Amino acid sequence: MTDEPKTLPAAYQLKITLADSAPEVWRRIIVPAKLTLVELHSIIQQAMGWENLHPYQFRLGLGQDQKLPAIEQPLTQVLTDAAANQPLYYSYDDQSGWLHRIELEVLDADSAQNSSAPVCTSGESACPPEGTGGVWGYDELLARLEDTDDPDYLDLIDKYGDFDPDAFKVSDANARLSQVSA
Repeated sequence: MTDEPKTLPAAYQLKITLADSAPEVWRRIIVPAKLTLVELHSIIQQAMGWENLHPYQFRLGLGQDQKLPAIEQPLTQVLTDAAANQPLYYSYDDQSGWLHRIELEVLDADSAQNSSAPVCTSGESACPPEGTGGVWGYDELLARLEDTDDPDYLDLIDKYGDFDPDAFKVSDANARLSQVSA
């Protein structure tokens, strides 16, 4: 019996979830399999709605057993390692601690063949604004925006008043993604 070479997929479907967010902030994207982690970073930034103002890092697993894959590493290689070992995480802005879990999902053959550019297929909730201090700072911001007695209420309304935590449009994510060259 001979081992036939494994055919690599043309694309991956990933679910990217902002850890500990409530309501849960997530995006489902289809990306070309040939991407590097540097390119995936740009795609995550646009799909989530971040502004790319802070350092980032990918890691396999969390805690003492985590591994830091090279950012030039192809996504295919990283996902093969992740499937065999530990989940893939993306952290953005270590000071605020925005941690994203990246899950590989099954992708039908037609979608895989037709995906040469990144595309967002679904998601929920608005990405928290930059500079809100991580998930816990974001929760505090939302509470303060509802508290008209907060001494900083008017300043917060001036800065974040049009922010809707429930707002998410696939079309907006895809408009941002269309500007990413993968």
